[in-house]
Amino acid sequence: MQTSTVTIDKVSEVAGVSKTTVSRYLNGKYEHMSEKTKDRIKAVIEELDYRPSAIARCLKSSKTGLIGIIVSDITNPVTVKLIKGIIDYSTQEGYQVVTATSDETTAKERKYILSMMDRQVEGLIVVVADYNEYELLASLRAKGVNIVLADRPINKPIFDTVTTDNYAMTRHAIATLYSMGYEEVGLFSPNLLRSNVRLARRNAFYDQTKELGRNPDSLAYVIPSGSDDEYKKAIEDFIGRQAGKRVAAFASTPTSMLRLVEAALDLGLTIPDDLGVLGFDNLRWSRLICGGITVIEQPFYEVGYESAKMLIKRIKGEIENGPKYLELSSKLIIRNSTSIV
Repeated sequence: MQTSTVTIDKVSEVAGVSKTTVSRYLNGKYEHMSEKTKDRIKAVIEELDYRPSAIARCLKSSKTGLIGIIVSDITNPVTVKLIKGIIDYSTQEGYQVVTATSDETTAKERKYILSMMDRQVEGLIVVVADYNEYELLASLRAKGVNIVLADRPINKPIFDTVTTDNYAMTRHAIATLYSMGYEEVGLFSPNLLRSNVRLARRNAFYDQTKELGRNPDSLAYVIPSGSDDEYKKAIEDFIGRQAGKRVAAFASTPTSMLRLVEAALDLGLTIPDDLGVLGFDNLRWSRLICGGITVIEQPFYEVGYESAKMLIKRIKGEIENGPKYLELSSKLIIRNSTSIV
C-alpha cells in the first residue's frame, strides 16, 4: 500500500485499538499496554507500510536542530560551493545539516527525502533531480514542512526558491560575443529534459539569436549521450556550415564546456583562432587551458547561504507569507578563449 494513503486512523482501525493507543505506541509509551496489543500494532504498521515519522511525528516533535540537504550530484565542484554556503549559515544559526545525493534520479531523491523526514529534520533544501517530479515535496509542503529549492526552480510557484539569473545572463553573454566580432555563435547542450536551468539557457540562446536576425535552429546542437564522437561531429558540422566566418561555441553546462574543449583540441582546432568558447562555470581548470576559458560564473556559495537563510527564517516563523523567489546575479568573465585577433 502506498505510504501517502495510510493514516494513523487506518492503523487503529485495522489493529482494533484506539488512535490514542497507536499514538502512545509510536511514542514509546508502553505503560499499561499488553504485549499482545504492542505486537498487533507493530504487525499492522509493517503490513500497511505506515511511516509515522515521515510527516506527522516530525511536525509534532521537539526541535531537532537538523536541516536536510539533497543535491543532484555531490561530486560536482559547484555543488560543493553550494553545500558550504548552506553549512556556513546553518552553523552560524546553531543548526546541523544532513546531506545526501540523488545522482539525478527521482527514486533516490524520494528515498532520501523520506529518510530525512524520519530523522526529524526541521526543513529541507533540495536541488531537484527532475522539475516535473515534485509530488512528494508538494505533499510535504502542504502539511507544513519547510522546503527551499536551491539552484533549480520548478514551473509552479509553490516552494521558496533561490536560483541565479540563467536566462538574463545567457542573453547578455551571447549578445556580448556578437558585439566582440563573432559572426555566428552555436549552442552545445546536453539533453534539455528535467532541468529548468538548462531550459532557461536554451530559451535565452534562442531568443537572443532571433533578436539578432539569425536562425537558432541551425545553430543549436543537443548532444544526447555526451560522447566525444558526438561533440566532434557537432563541432565539425557547425564550423563546416559557417565556413570562413568567425565562430564561437556556447556550452550550456560545465560538463559540456569540458567535453567541447576536449573535442575541439582533439580535432586539431586552435582556441580561440578556429573556435571561440564560452561556458559555465568558473571552475579551476577553466583558467588554466587555452589561456583561460570565458565563463559565466554563478554565485553558488551565495545560493547555498541564502537558501539556508530563507529556510531557517521559515522555521523560526520570521517569514509568514507565500513562497519567496530570490534570483542572484551571475558574472561574465572574459578570457582568452573568446579573443578576436
